[in-house]
Amino acid sequence: MLRTIASLGCFSRDLSSGMSGQLRFTLLALRAVLDVSKWGRGAAVRVVLDQTWYTGVGALSSVSLIALVFGFLVVVQALPAVVDVGAHHWVGTILVLTIVREFGPLLTGMVVISRSGTAIASELAVTKIRGEIEVLESMGIDPFHFIVVPRMIGGAIAVFSLVLYFDVIALLGGYLVASPRLAITFEAFLGHFIDALSLKDISLSIIKSVIIGTTIPLISCYHGLVRMGRASYEVPQVSRDAVIRCMFFVFLLSALISGLFYFSG
Repeated sequence: MLRTIASLGCFSRDLSSGMSGQLRFTLLALRAVLDVSKWGRGAAVRVVLDQTWYTGVGALSSVSLIALVFGFLVVVQALPAVVDVGAHHWVGTILVLTIVREFGPLLTGMVVISRSGTAIASELAVTKIRGEIEVLESMGIDPFHFIVVPRMIGGAIAVFSLVLYFDVIALLGGYLVASPRLAITFEAFLGHFIDALSLKDISLSIIKSVIIGTTIPLISCYHGLVRMGRASYEVPQVSRDAVIRCMFFVFLLSALISGLFYFSG
């Protein structure tokens, strides 16, 4: 019993310490984002482009498969039941709620975490072991402007683009795959979706995409630069912790943003 209590105490201490460290790191990153005068360095721009390419283009195959399967499940499970009871106007609402508002940004975020989150944390952990961070600082280069902020910007651009791509594939691909079982034409299917889609839905999807796209690199950079020690065996541990915390915050932020939008009317 005492051992269990001691373990819970250590876990709570580590959690609170990690949260406070993450908060300080986030504030420093936001300050670096607002320092626009240092954004124009060519090396930082290359980091943004590389991060956008790796996070966005590199994840297209995974996002395509997940979007196709998810769109098929939504279309096959929900639409026949709605059409059978004559509630055709609910077709678009179901598609908007499940794909555009909620699961598009969420599932895309999971793909990005599994690929880019682990890659960023591992890369920066190895960079720290080699002492390259100290070399940058000795040259007068701020790691936040050269490492953290470009990855946040690249992640936001990539996730926004991937969410848009996910929505298109889930809607069109899901209908095409499930079309033999549906008693509704594609024109009616698309019409119900467009009628249900509002500016609020689009804004919610964009906000979630940008926040998730910046949160994943931010947390991964924190684990790679701050939580990482000097031993090589810590690299997989840091990557694992980064993935777990990214998933936690992505789900949490998605729920909070949805709650704010729904309760705001």
